[in-house]
Amino acid sequence: MAQVASLISGIESLKDENTKHQIYQILDGIDAIHREALHRLVRLFKEGVLEQVITDPAINTLMSMYGLLPPENQDGQEAAELIPLTNLSYESQESLDLGGTGTVRPHWIPVPDEAEPTEGSAYLCDLDGKKILVIHQNKNDYAISNVCSEHEAAIEDGVLDQTLWHCPHGPACSYDIRNGKRLGGGLSLQCFPTKRDETTGKRMVGFGMPFEPKTPSF
Repeated sequence: MAQVASLISGIESLKDENTKHQIYQILDGIDAIHREALHRLVRLFKEGVLEQVITDPAINTLMSMYGLLPPENQDGQEAAELIPLTNLSYESQESLDLGGTGTVRPHWIPVPDEAEPTEGSAYLCDLDGKKILVIHQNKNDYAISNVCSEHEAAIEDGVLDQTLWHCPHGPACSYDIRNGKRLGGGLSLQCFPTKRDETTGKRMVGFGMPFEPKTPSF
């Protein structure tokens, strides 16, 4: 993965925009072939085979990138640990559609400068065409969807309580900002990867890549 990240960084640094565009077109074409082949392959699996093979971290990561994980594994509860993709730095302000499939290439978008990372802060940001709540708590950054999975309504008027975000639409509706889990069960809140850019120090939110919860290990 480190070698791939290095190659991608090399593409991003190309000054010839035409060459860069041609390279991305080639990657899109290769991705479209891989996507179609994987979907056909999974359709041939007997019952239970997919659930078995995704216990391998590399296969799990691949299936997650192409949206092929079983529904019960979409939140990562019963799947193998994903291989980190946070070094794949497609830092673009626009969604990078892979061959018109509707799936974006992994990329990072900076959080607006006015969203200062003060302890306990929460800013509503428009990133990648989505409304995202960017929260700074316990010296960590979190990025969660601004849409409540239970009420299907905006939650920016909610209240932050340690690692919980209390939805403004119901007293019993709260989410863990570290992993998006809804207290008491129910649909999880969509979460996005975050990082600090090593060069600029800017806070970044990732799109088109697996999310890894920031929860303590015991």
